[in-house]
Amino acid sequence: MTKQITVLAPIKLGKGVTEDDLIKASNKFQAEFAGLQPGLVRRELIRTGEGEYLDIIQFRSKEDAEIIIEKEKESPACHEFFAVMDMSEELSGDAGGIPLYQSLATYN
Repeated sequence: MTKQITVLAPIKLGKGVTEDDLIKASNKFQAEFAGLQPGLVRRELIRTGEGEYLDIIQFRSKEDAEIIIEKEKESPACHEFFAVMDMSEELSGDAGGIPLYQSLATYN
């Protein structure tokens, strides 16, 4: 059985960017890219502090996560979403620097 993969992507707003700007870019990213990916199970954008957020993304499998993360590089909607973020901090981990977490159990 394939285990789902979760990505916890911290977001810090870029200079001069508002929460409304982030939500608009996130909605466009969801409608034009993320929501069209068959391997993406769920996505949730949450506020963690002033100007700081967390995008929680769940994928069917590690392979799906890696494929979708690679496809993001060519997505204009993804580029627009990333443009509202302060990208000065680098991530570490798998799949191009993005940490992937394997689900052990899921509860509804």
